[in-house]
Amino acid sequence: MMEPDAALLDALYQGTCDTAALERALWLIAEKFRCRSAALVSVEAQAPATGNILVVGIFKADIDRYFSEYAPIDPAPVAFARLSVGRASTTDRLMTEEDHRSRFVTEFYRPLGLAETLCGNLISDNARAALIAVHRGEERPPFSDDDVAELEVLMPHVTRALHLRRTILRLEARAAGLQTAVDRLAAGVVLLDAAGTGIFANRAMQEIAARGDGLSLDRAGRPLPASHEARGDLSALIDRVRSGDREGSMTIRRRVAGDPYSLLVVPSSTQLGGRSLDRRPPTQTLIFVHDPEGRIVDADEVLRASLGLTPSAARLVAALASNHDLKSFAEREGLSIHTVRYHLRTAFARTGTRTQADLVRLAVRHIHDLGLRQPATAG
Repeated sequence: MMEPDAALLDALYQGTCDTAALERALWLIAEKFRCRSAALVSVEAQAPATGNILVVGIFKADIDRYFSEYAPIDPAPVAFARLSVGRASTTDRLMTEEDHRSRFVTEFYRPLGLAETLCGNLISDNARAALIAVHRGEERPPFSDDDVAELEVLMPHVTRALHLRRTILRLEARAAGLQTAVDRLAAGVVLLDAAGTGIFANRAMQEIAARGDGLSLDRAGRPLPASHEARGDLSALIDRVRSGDREGSMTIRRRVAGDPYSLLVVPSSTQLGGRSLDRRPPTQTLIFVHDPEGRIVDADEVLRASLGLTPSAARLVAALASNHDLKSFAEREGLSIHTVRYHLRTAFARTGTRTQADLVRLAVRHIHDLGLRQPATAG
């Protein structure tokens, strides 16, 4: 049995990260078997986003009607799920006479001009399932043993592509989640590649750069101090870290009055399973920028969401975390001290704390961990 042609395999493996290429591969599979339609179904219970239902050909136009009206009574998926993984068969061989007279076949399948399905069981376990199918019309003869064998030769490639696609989608989801988390940090973060080019700057760093009050980003995405002397110092610091220093720090003055920025430079080694791939110097560098002029905002909203506080209790705890006391909060809010103490007791009950000091420590930790900030304005 011949291996699948190069164009099909190329499209199939491009489909690991490109849905359009995966659809093109499915078309090529349909054409290979002289079929009107093809479908690739991959379902993962624990990670639905990595699953895929892809249909091409005559079946595609009616896919919504299939799922809304006929999927629950389609006898084919149950029949094909009984196949061993890596094996293929046809509806003519697996379905009973009663199945062929079912409402699904008579009302949906045959009116589309379809006569038989050739399907392979790609993956089947407690967490995942995947099938590939091609649908022929009456214009071509029934599927033969050679057709079944041909699909079984192709199936390991499809399975491998699905595994790769699943891995890539999971990595993309993880990267997106990490980027969201880093964007929430109060500190500016810049990642430099092996050539020293900036490949990522989080939202805080972009806000710092946009103010241009002593530190910006150059065209290559690298931190750029306004002072020529500071530029040289930062370049030397990055070189030392890349040459083996565990970390290094420096300050950068603002163009206007205010506390200087603090920079921390650390190596970012490529790792797999928590261990370095080699003993060479790190290929990437992380730069953290602390802006002492940043101010915490919306802390009460954070505390409402993270600690389950009432709006009034959250406002009180946010004020206490900002060095207010009960009396000053009561005066600011126009409340009696008794009402404020009631809100304090509510906060104790909701958080499980017993003292005001413990409550404030808990609140500060939540606020800082979420990294909410409001950039200071220049000038």
